[in-house]
Amino acid sequence: MAASLIDQCLDPAGDTELFSDRQWLEALLRFEAGLAAAQAAAGLVPAAAAAAIAEACAAVELDRGDFIERARRTGAFGIGLVDPIRGFLAGQAPDALPYLHWGTTTQDAVDTAHAMLTKTALAALLDELQGLVAALRALAHAHAATPMMARSLLQPAQVTSFGFKCAQSAAALQRSASQLRALAPHALCVQLGGAVGNRAAIGQRAAQVELVLAAELGLWASGQSWHTQRDAWMRLAMEASVCAGSLSKLARDWSLMSQFEVGELAEAPRGRTSSAMPHKRNSVHCMQAIALTQPVPGLAASLLGAMTQAHERAMGEWQAELSSWAPLWRRVHGAAAALRLAAEGVQVDAARMQSHIDALCEVIFSEACTDALAPLAGREAAQQAIEQLAPQALAQRRPLSALLRHWVETTRGPEPARAADQALAAATDPQRAVHASATCCVELLRTLDAAEPPSSTLEPHHV
Repeated sequence: MAASLIDQCLDPAGDTELFSDRQWLEALLRFEAGLAAAQAAAGLVPAAAAAAIAEACAAVELDRGDFIERARRTGAFGIGLVDPIRGFLAGQAPDALPYLHWGTTTQDAVDTAHAMLTKTALAALLDELQGLVAALRALAHAHAATPMMARSLLQPAQVTSFGFKCAQSAAALQRSASQLRALAPHALCVQLGGAVGNRAAIGQRAAQVELVLAAELGLWASGQSWHTQRDAWMRLAMEASVCAGSLSKLARDWSLMSQFEVGELAEAPRGRTSSAMPHKRNSVHCMQAIALTQPVPGLAASLLGAMTQAHERAMGEWQAELSSWAPLWRRVHGAAAALRLAAEGVQVDAARMQSHIDALCEVIFSEACTDALAPLAGREAAQQAIEQLAPQALAQRRPLSALLRHWVETTRGPEPARAADQALAAATDPQRAVHASATCCVELLRTLDAAEPPSSTLEPHHV
């Protein structure tokens, strides 16, 4: 089904063809032609019949309306596939008719086609993730030591670095990409179970047929039917959902940092983004990513709920799974594309980041000031002094270190006060404060650099 008008407006990658009607019908036809060829290679089907079936699959034109009507009437998605091919063979190669779709069921065709389409969607998602991770890593390298205010419960916390935040997001997304690649061979598999999943019709040559068919279609061979055991299939979708969560977190952070009152980030200018307020500079790509990922938890829950598939063939659950699968992948792919565009053009205002640190009158360095004064006044006394003086520093717009030096002088004398000067200067130095985050950023980037480079394709080894 084509994406709606609203979906297209929200998705900067909306022109990428994922799970389209055309792709579905082509994949179903590829399954039937590939099945006959694999069965012929195993000596189960005459070569002439397999060739005729392949010719029919290449020549027949599946009518979308007819396909839908047959599926509605029969409850079987594949009937709209088999009947037109059967009709073609009846007129062109009737001897091949007994071998069409032999030993399989319509769910075999639909699941295998779905795996083929999901492989395409996964490859598209991995491409976007690779571009986004590269952009985040570049930002992390450039801003490893750029101080910014970390937030806890949306309130000022301590000093971190913008580069470290970027590296953390890059690492999370790279972990998802690695997991998706690792799960693919277990999920993107040929389905070849036959009527009840035991491959009774094909018999001892089922494994050979499965391997040949998998090679033909660019999928993996699991060695078993997964008609109603959807665990490996679902793990792939759940990892895509986890990836959506990481994307949404990044979009949320950047959108908050892009607020006018914060002003630490801005997306690349793109002209007017408001019909009534031309002064606005909307974070369009972050908005798109948040909107696209918002329904993903619900889609993931629907997919998990569809795992309770009765006995050997589902009574509605599998069919419900089919309707929730494609929207999840489209949304995660679109969110990754939106954030890749955001990351490639983001404008970082390091001076504004520093100004927010400065506006806190050194209160943000309270823990470091406690450590600095503990040898001179004792930790408990230093903590109590900071708790009392920090509100004064903010109210009077005076540096906390000046108030603390005066406190040391009045309570301990001039000599400890002179020692406090040097200790407090170091404790309130933003570059010293950012050092820990910069170090973590560099170490994390080193880990990412040392990671196994991702394969450029999702092709099984046997292909």
